[in-house]
Amino acid sequence: MPRVVLITGCRSGFGLLTAAAAARAGWTVYAGLRSLDHGAALAEATAGLDVRPIVLDVTSAEQRDEALRRVVAEAGGLDALVNNAGRALGGFLELVEEDELRAVMETNLFGAWALTRAALPHLRARAPSTVVMVSSASGRMAIPGLGAYAASKFALEGLSEAWRHELRPLGVRVVLIEPGAYRTDIFGRNRQLSRGIATPGVYAPWVAGMDQLFTAMVDRVARDPVEVADTIVRVLHDPHPPLRYAIGPSTGLRAALRALVPDRLTEWLIARILRHARERGAQPPPPQNP
Repeated sequence: MPRVVLITGCRSGFGLLTAAAAARAGWTVYAGLRSLDHGAALAEATAGLDVRPIVLDVTSAEQRDEALRRVVAEAGGLDALVNNAGRALGGFLELVEEDELRAVMETNLFGAWALTRAALPHLRARAPSTVVMVSSASGRMAIPGLGAYAASKFALEGLSEAWRHELRPLGVRVVLIEPGAYRTDIFGRNRQLSRGIATPGVYAPWVAGMDQLFTAMVDRVARDPVEVADTIVRVLHDPHPPLRYAIGPSTGLRAALRALVPDRLTEWLIARILRHARERGAQPPPPQNP
């Protein structure tokens, strides 16, 4: 009998690619979408595979419960859950409004917690089973301008580590995936900035420069997201996965800074980045070609 996995956030990026990779590996995949109207890319990428689109906004209790009812009724159970749905938000923390921060936390933390909690009886029934939490390199080290996103991922890391210990005796493996920069819509179509960016106030000297540095970094080092999807599928098949998989550009450097370098040196390096951003943002934009 095929193993069954529920994956959230499958409109594009890691979720879409993981759905396709898992199905090719023999899994029956339930692919969560906030709306079935957003499933064209998923349908194209998974044509001929056992991928079943399902309406699932992880912030909706009703949709979480209905999704799990459908999975269990149709497939007979659940062997794995991949909490991939996420929301990013750029902006210095003083510029972030409360509703914006809450929206990030609702998706990245509370949605993942609530869906996992609801799925646990089904996962225990099919143990050994797996929960994959898609975190971020920003969940281990925060940088200026991504504080809200980092806060949500730091919280997800703590939640997942505690669950790793609590669920291991019950046959449920909990694993964190911590990607660096990859070419996904979170850096493109789905990129979101705080409303306060429009009136940055005292942060004005840094806002434009940080945006330029961020864009240049993504253009220069971002990798093919299929690497993350393939890693997630390997985790689903691994009977003894480690807690964390840090993959992609800059993840090794961030881990080394956290483990080996005093906080003061890390702060000095980030202060240099901020000074560079301020200098870059103060420069006039390059002339446009006619």
